[in-house]
Amino acid sequence: MGITESRRTPAQQPERLPTPTLLRTAFLGYCPNCLLGKLFNGLMRPRSSCAVCGMPFEYEGGTFTMTAFILYLLICAALAVEGLLLALIFGIFPGFRWVLGGSALVLYLVMNRPVRGLWVWCLWRLGYLG
Repeated sequence: MGITESRRTPAQQPERLPTPTLLRTAFLGYCPNCLLGKLFNGLMRPRSSCAVCGMPFEYEGGTFTMTAFILYLLICAALAVEGLLLALIFGIFPGFRWVLGGSALVLYLVMNRPVRGLWVWCLWRLGYLG
């Protein structure tokens, strides 16, 4: 424990919740500070701060950038595996690129919210938010 952490008052210390609870709330898109507010307005539009506790979800504009970078890496890795498996099993068929393009879109829609939730949770846990 560093000097700055040992000087925090008990009110500033993040609560120690079980890891499965924290991961579940991050994947579902809840505020890591109060566990009540939502990270998103609707399906894909992120909020700038929590409606319940007021904690900001952006850290110097980098939350979107890092979320996009992590998503890019995960989607590229998944498409490389999928493309290799499809090519080995079926060969390069006429709709190969369309299948990979559709898979990329589905992966983005499925993974955007959990990745952003986990990244906001990591920023909060490291003390950059709140």
